[in-house]
Amino acid sequence: MSQTRKGKSMRKVVTAVVCTSLVAPALWPQPAAAAEKGKFRGLAVLVSMQFQQIKGLEGHPGGAQMVGELDGVIFNDHRQPFLDKAHYQVVWKGDSVGGTCFKTFAMPDGKVFARCEGKPTPTGHQGTVELMGGTGRYAGIKGKGNFYLTNVSERTMWDVLEWEYEIP
Repeated sequence: MSQTRKGKSMRKVVTAVVCTSLVAPALWPQPAAAAEKGKFRGLAVLVSMQFQQIKGLEGHPGGAQMVGELDGVIFNDHRQPFLDKAHYQVVWKGDSVGGTCFKTFAMPDGKVFARCEGKPTPTGHQGTVELMGGTGRYAGIKGKGNFYLTNVSERTMWDVLEWEYEIP
């Protein structure tokens, strides 16, 4: 076999080996990605966007029924990428005894949805948070923890959230 033919043959073999080594791993079964688990502590600033109050009849211990919408941003206190600088929105309803809310955290790679229950404190509200799922990177997220909301002014609040989470 001439040198030219040997060279061309060798190039074909090398090309086939390189192509096979690049394509074959994609065809082999890949191990499932490990779930991400962690502890989150977020610090948030919220502004009241809407508030409506319907007062109970005079003397009623519930005082009034209230609903509202809050908008803000949350920062990851551990300086990790999880929900750092996420758009944070809350819709809530409650009275002088307690209330519930839905929390939404939006990042470019998806959203996290949570539900909360809380009770009034002398400076705001505190209670529990349960992660209900998400979209994108956060699909299937689960977890639970607590929140501690402090009223700074009539329209501005500071919220501290702490929870453990798992993303499948």
